[in-house]
Amino acid sequence: MKSRFPTCSILLVASLLSLSACGDDGGDSDGGGAACGEFAACGGDPTGTWTIEETCLDASTFAELTESCDAEIDASGVAMVGTAEFRADSTYVTTSTLQGPMKIVYPPSCLTMEGVTITCEQLDASLQEVVRDGALLASASCVAAGQGCACTLVLAGSTTTGEGTWSVSGTSLTMAPDGQEPDEVPFCVEGSSLTMAIETETGTDAEGKIPNYLRLTKQ
Repeated sequence: MKSRFPTCSILLVASLLSLSACGDDGGDSDGGGAACGEFAACGGDPTGTWTIEETCLDASTFAELTESCDAEIDASGVAMVGTAEFRADSTYVTTSTLQGPMKIVYPPSCLTMEGVTITCEQLDASLQEVVRDGALLASASCVAAGQGCACTLVLAGSTTTGEGTWSVSGTSLTMAPDGQEPDEVPFCVEGSSLTMAIETETGTDAEGKIPNYLRLTKQ
């Protein structure tokens, strides 16, 4: 499966969770992620081969998943592994795998599917169908939590690849996947470290820092 890097691996999770139970009530989400430090774009030269070392996923990464549902998401176990090669001829190749467990607690207001109220057991059965498909989930389980439902989803860890052309303008790295629209992301190269933003609807925090990113180390 080919995809953009790194944005589409996050969208993989969005596609997965859209199969489960989000209702029509407004609400916010709680998210988790790796131990996130501060990241300010500084630009630089990304030429070389890099290995993903750290994944920082702020709650804002998952805002679209729960914008109409007051579910709590803990993605602290989810991480991306893989490599990115930025060649001197302005082409790139990436390989990435999103893996690990994600925990979601759905309150009663979230337990609807196509306008019909469902039980925690029915939600579990729905997720088992995704597990049997094998493309997104390695396992899934849901148990009653009060009147709500607590689910643990373990991503199957399918590997995605990407290739295309790249260019730099200031502190922005533009990646143009073959046959797709280009992605422009803030980045920073400092010595043997490359940090790339993961774009979300919220973009940056109040101080202008980017809360969602990948940190890679040069091979």
